[in-house]
Amino acid sequence: MRLALRVGATSLLWFGLWLLLVEKFTADELLIGAACALLAGAASEVTWRAHLIALAAKPRLLFQIWRLPWSFLVDTLSIFEVLALHLFTSRKAESLLLSVPFEAGEADDPDHAVRRALAIGYTTMTPNFVVIGIDSEKNTLLYHQIKKSAVPVMTVRLGARP
Repeated sequence: MRLALRVGATSLLWFGLWLLLVEKFTADELLIGAACALLAGAASEVTWRAHLIALAAKPRLLFQIWRLPWSFLVDTLSIFEVLALHLFTSRKAESLLLSVPFEAGEADDPDHAVRRALAIGYTTMTPNFVVIGIDSEKNTLLYHQIKKSAVPVMTVRLGARP
């Protein structure tokens, strides 16, 4: 019974995330989302039970997600600006490959691994940033941008040092 409750609760969280990302409430989206969320809930439980990953995220790292909507809005406007310039002028997108110093930490440390994963995930969710990866030996975060902008505050709070 506890297992079913844990899988159900985790699946509800995944389903909520699905709804936030697709922003559609049609029958087929709800059905597909529910099936995917149930699969993700079961996979999460298997992963946690088998101790395949060791995640010990500090709440202050997880809560950097509150900065994501503003970053998403600003980056979306930047992308539309680049698109308009591309379509209606001779100015083309910059398409930049950049790096920023990043406190990667120890490769085997679960706290550092979570921080790196959150930095990659949160930053890549914004339209103007695609994180290519973090080089732990050189302590750098490599990313792609369409239009050059400052590194997001959430990425700085997660270890970037622009």
